[in-house]
Amino acid sequence: MVSSTLDPLSTASLQESSCDVEDPSDAEQDGIMITANGLLRIFWPSDLPRSKEQGTILGWRNSDLDIFVVSILQGVEPRRVEDAIHVGTLCRGAPHPLGQLLQLCGHSTIQVLGSTNIAPPDDYCDPRWVFAFTDPASSFPSFYSRDNPPMATQVVMFDRPSSSRMQYMSLIPISLALSDKSSDNINAFPDPSVDEEAQNEKLRKAKLINKIGLHTVIRHQPTRNEMLLPVILNQINCSSEMAELMTKNAPLLGARAKRSLSVGERVVESASTLWDYFFTIVSHFLTVWLYPVVTLGFAIGLISHRIIAEVILRVLEWRFHPDSWALKDVLATAQQVDIRLQQFCYWPNQYLTLRKRKDEWDSVTDRHPDYIRFYNSLWLVINDVIIGIAIGFYIIDNAEWVAFQINTILSGWTVEGLRNMIVWLTDAPAGLKLNNELAVFLGRLFIWVIDYWKGGSFLIWV
Repeated sequence: MVSSTLDPLSTASLQESSCDVEDPSDAEQDGIMITANGLLRIFWPSDLPRSKEQGTILGWRNSDLDIFVVSILQGVEPRRVEDAIHVGTLCRGAPHPLGQLLQLCGHSTIQVLGSTNIAPPDDYCDPRWVFAFTDPASSFPSFYSRDNPPMATQVVMFDRPSSSRMQYMSLIPISLALSDKSSDNINAFPDPSVDEEAQNEKLRKAKLINKIGLHTVIRHQPTRNEMLLPVILNQINCSSEMAELMTKNAPLLGARAKRSLSVGERVVESASTLWDYFFTIVSHFLTVWLYPVVTLGFAIGLISHRIIAEVILRVLEWRFHPDSWALKDVLATAQQVDIRLQQFCYWPNQYLTLRKRKDEWDSVTDRHPDYIRFYNSLWLVINDVIIGIAIGFYIIDNAEWVAFQINTILSGWTVEGLRNMIVWLTDAPAGLKLNNELAVFLGRLFIWVIDYWKGGSFLIWV
């Protein structure tokens, strides 16, 4: 099962296509580890360029029969790309340590896998290189093979998940009821959005599922493809950021000396420099003078609210003795106040945890459930406030009409309806013969009670 997160997020799709490769019958193959009767799987992103320009294929070789393509650098020779990989030019300017992504993908570096739109030369070094041919009119690439007989090739087309929108593929469905994994983040209050009974029920079902798994009759060892599936999914999740980084550094592989600027270009550059100087002054004022004052005021207000919330929570949770009831156990209003204050005290800890996402690649999905849980609880509180304010303003603006409708509905159900039913029962209801004298006496008695209660409620209402 392949699952995707969140969000109102679009699900990344996988498409498979088996295609035959071109085979020159007069060629021979020596020293290739791939057997001719195997199935070569090539994972190919659907957003790769389809032009007929020559390019270099970059990605990872998971095994002799599994190739994962990350990007295609067009107009660059493979030798120059290999030199850039060894020097580190191709991965220059990474916002975070590149080893974090490579560790998720199961490799130590990016690899040159082959070329596009060029026939292999007779003396090409690596016999495992892939030679693909793309066409703007075709969604699937074709591949050149020197095997005899030709090897069957399976092209797995996939849409890359957008890491900036927290899209990712996973074998395990996302769980929003998670405890904080960081040991250094100790919260004074548990997350109120997680129901304890629901969590216990979930654990019970998980134990039952594990017991059912022990009763399976046939057990088979995981195949090579099954063992590679988690690594391939991580590569799919990380391929977008890796491709962006390499595409950004691709111009450095063929950089050339800049020519001198003309007079017009110098005038434009000086004007741009003046605007940049103005923006620098404004940003300096905002960041050095205004921003610290705003953050200090916000921190003081947050600490003050936290102290007040702590005091109110202590009052709501106070018990005369251990077996007595607390105030939040007796009043529904106190229970709601307790839940909202716990959420308020928990949000800063959650936010500090989410801030750690900026120190990692977007493809690292460990903190995605915390992000969703934080904004989910925040959105629920905002919804409660918005709906309450809207209903309150509506009642205030239409107080007379709302009161009249409520009075009509309540009197119709509690007074008029009950009175009509008693009058109906004093006669022969549904053809039944009753004691007329007793029925009339009881009917008049109850009608008098209803009229008396109606008059008393009217006086209270007025």
